[in-house]
Amino acid sequence: MGRRTDLSSLLSSGAPATATETAGEGTQPAVRDTTHPVTVALADLAENPDNPRHELRDLDGLTETVRERGVLQALGVVPRAVFLAAHPHHEDVVGRAPYIVLHGHRRLAAARMAGLDEVPVLVREDASRTDEDALIENVQRDDLTELEQAQAIQGLIKSYGYSQRQVAARIGKTQGFVSQRLSLMKLREDLQEALADGRVSVEDARRIARLPQEEQALPGDTGTPPPTVPKARRDYGVIKIDSRGTPEEVVESLRRHLAPAALDRILELLAR
Repeated sequence: MGRRTDLSSLLSSGAPATATETAGEGTQPAVRDTTHPVTVALADLAENPDNPRHELRDLDGLTETVRERGVLQALGVVPRAVFLAAHPHHEDVVGRAPYIVLHGHRRLAAARMAGLDEVPVLVREDASRTDEDALIENVQRDDLTELEQAQAIQGLIKSYGYSQRQVAARIGKTQGFVSQRLSLMKLREDLQEALADGRVSVEDARRIARLPQEEQALPGDTGTPPPTVPKARRDYGVIKIDSRGTPEEVVESLRRHLAPAALDRILELLAR
């Protein structure tokens, strides 16, 4: 039983601390504890414009869990001033919210849908590579479509001058993984949109991307839209865990393989 309690505690990163202190107009709320979660009003949070996820999927189940048990895993945020010091071009997009969400956009959306007023957060003081951090987290948790991965990887290459090998090392994938994703960026923009909304499969998209753009077309394109291709259901497979491992090692394995909604479900089961 002791081991089960440790795992639950580690997954949830501890219990939220006291609520955000009230600050005067135009000042930063007094939240600076980066070790333990603290609570922040939803109105004080803005989305990260560099989030590589273009669509928040499968929110219904997570929203129901959040409605029943609250947000069990704290969101990662950064103060507005710190974020804008690294990304001044985003000032108009983020507005006046005191904090920018770096990690936990699905949890934030679910909290809003569930009608919560506040959520637990962990405050960071570094926003220099938020786009890179967001890509690494989402790729490791399999939270992005292949096209979203391709777009984010291309953004890293342009922003930081990384080679494909360097990007692969940064996100913990092979160079072949990176090359395969980047091949999708050779598609015409309209075909990228067709891939994003499911009108063409990833396999067909890769094949089409090998052609010169002037020869690219949807499979069987006769001037009428082809039927929608059902999106493949994610299969996270079997997670191998060393029975002799420490609770920290078990948690690291779970976080590496599971999406946030699955982690929240595990926390719900452990708490029973």
